Amino acid sequence: MIKSIRRISWASVKVALVAVSALSWPLWASAQATKTTRQVPVESLIYDLKNPDPVRRKEAARLLGENKVQKATPDLVAVAQDPDLEVRREIVVALDKMLDIRALPAFVKLSADQDKSIRDRCIVGLINLYVPQEGGLVVTLNKIANFFNPWSDEWADVVVEPDIKVDASAITALCERLSDTDDGIRLKAARGLGILKGKAAVPALLSALQQDQTNAIRFEIIRSLGKIGDASAAPDLMSYLGYNDAKVRNEAIFVIGRFRYREAVPEMMRLYEKESELPSKVIDKPFREALLDAVAFIGDPSAKALFVKEKQSPEGALRLHAIEGLARLADPAMVTEISRDWLHEKDPQTKTAEAYALFRMGRREYLDEVVDSLGNGKTNSEARMFLLELKSEELPELYAQANNKDANVREGLAEILGLVGDERAIPVLLELSKDRRGQITAIANQAVRRINARIARQ
Repeated sequence: MIKSIRRISWASVKVALVAVSALSWPLWASAQATKTTRQVPVESLIYDLKNPDPVRRKEAARLLGENKVQKATPDLVAVAQDPDLEVRREIVVALDKMLDIRALPAFVKLSADQDKSIRDRCIVGLINLYVPQEGGLVVTLNKIANFFNPWSDEWADVVVEPDIKVDASAITALCERLSDTDDGIRLKAARGLGILKGKAAVPALLSALQQDQTNAIRFEIIRSLGKIGDASAAPDLMSYLGYNDAKVRNEAIFVIGRFRYREAVPEMMRLYEKESELPSKVIDKPFREALLDAVAFIGDPSAKALFVKEKQSPEGALRLHAIEGLARLADPAMVTEISRDWLHEKDPQTKTAEAYALFRMGRREYLDEVVDSLGNGKTNSEARMFLLELKSEELPELYAQANNKDANVREGLAEILGLVGDERAIPVLLELSKDRRGQITAIANQAVRRINARIARQ
């Protein structure tokens, strides 16, 4: 996991210049007034955590945290509920810097503290215990997520790794913060439950969704439900198909589609046709595109006529989703028509979708085209989505592609094989782990860890 980089300000250096010895764990402090140096052993700082003077307690916690002295974690946890507010704040900050799972009980307890800043920092601390730390690498295709700000939207797709077991108390603590008096804390709690994939939190998230919330919080709740992946939540999201906030509504459509909730198809198609009948100047194009994308992902046969019609749409996004839908229907009667379209198609994304449709319709050779699309920045996300949908019996055809000449393709395949989680891929990944091009080695090793974690849970 990747640790957040903490910069020690020059102001704090003037107060105490600190170094940690590997043998005796001494801390050296520079006194500003006399500019003389004295040795402060860790044991003395730990002892000072219980000093009657709150200033001494606060300074001890600060120094232990700045130097990430994990030896002191149990002692910091033991005094985490210090009666002095400033001391509690410093203890929580110190424990967050430790990145030590033994700090969990303190974060759980103080997540309900009367002070907003402490509750806020405890949520961050809980997440930091489980998200990637330094020494491990979390990789997405052609992108390494920015783990220094877990609340930026760069975390939209980030979830805890499958080999990480999240303690139930962490999920419970975050659930309790869904009813916090502060909007920002409720938002962070909702987002955190998605990052930790807290399946036990689904009832609490759905209950919070029914409360008086800001649209930003509603969005985070719905997105977290999608990350958790419990399709039983889909019926509760149906009321948001016509919600008055576009961001919340479109996220609900996306999540329902990814849940493949077939019962939503008639209503989605009705809304799609209703929007399409409006004058072109007032059509909500993102809304209409989200609806067709969801219907295409579900791939219900009742939508075939819609897919066939929109395959001819002048709007590239609608045409793309229509072909995706036809691919998932996999009607071999359309293979000639799609093949003809593929020969004349100019748009690379649409061409990739047509290749996938032909593969699904029985033209196995078109898998090569889909795999090659991983190496193109314009098409890799589309190809990745399709390859993650391969059936178990089709996966050996994907393994045979691991010798592709394009390093970007091999990199993409390594990630996909780890996400699919088929243990038959391990020998292929071990070979890819020897590949020193780009991030292939790191991604292949991560993929093996993911598969082994999945096997261990079975």
